[in-house]
Amino acid sequence: MQEQRNIIECYNKTAENYADKFLNELDHKHFDRIILTAFCEQNKNKGQLIDFGCGPGQTTYFIYKCGLENVIGTDLSDEMVKVAKRHNPKINFEQADLLNLKYKENTLGSAIAFYAIVHFDYSQIKTALTEVHRILVDKGEFMFSFHIGNEIVHLDNFLDKEVNIKFQFFEVDRIKALIEEVGFEIVDILKRQPYETEHQTERAYIWTRKNIH
Repeated sequence: MQEQRNIIECYNKTAENYADKFLNELDHKHFDRIILTAFCEQNKNKGQLIDFGCGPGQTTYFIYKCGLENVIGTDLSDEMVKVAKRHNPKINFEQADLLNLKYKENTLGSAIAFYAIVHFDYSQIKTALTEVHRILVDKGEFMFSFHIGNEIVHLDNFLDKEVNIKFQFFEVDRIKALIEEVGFEIVDILKRQPYETEHQTERAYIWTRKNIH
């Protein structure tokens, strides 16, 4: 299990460099734009959408431009939140911990978390899924993405900064079991190949919906 302080320290150090490299990444990711557009269309007028692990706000901004102007972006790193606010002054951003969310039960309409779980292990993913399930309204939808595999990559340098961070890849079937265990139903599971400029791993995008009990 990775310490939260290591994640925070990593992204506080690299926030500016991260924005320089990734702020416009969706311009070159046609699959991501397509699935985000579909998710936004499906969740318009269904309450507030929250973007977990928003980084400098590139995905949050795309959602905003799709017409969901009440979107809120969140990140564990307060420095990353500052960068996101500077680049996207019309959008609300705030610090939030996906493992211990401050939002009330049954209050958010929908949520996304693109690669926001890549520093978690399976037990932490279950915690995060449980937290998202708690805050979503009935039938609220949640879509998230991750690298497929069994690999754990440790970095001591990231974006020219000294860090101590691990990236973990996950098996789709194990994630699927956790999703169903916490009370989501699976709407769709999509996979894509990596783009040339990315780490060369297959990616999974899982679209879920909160069950009514």
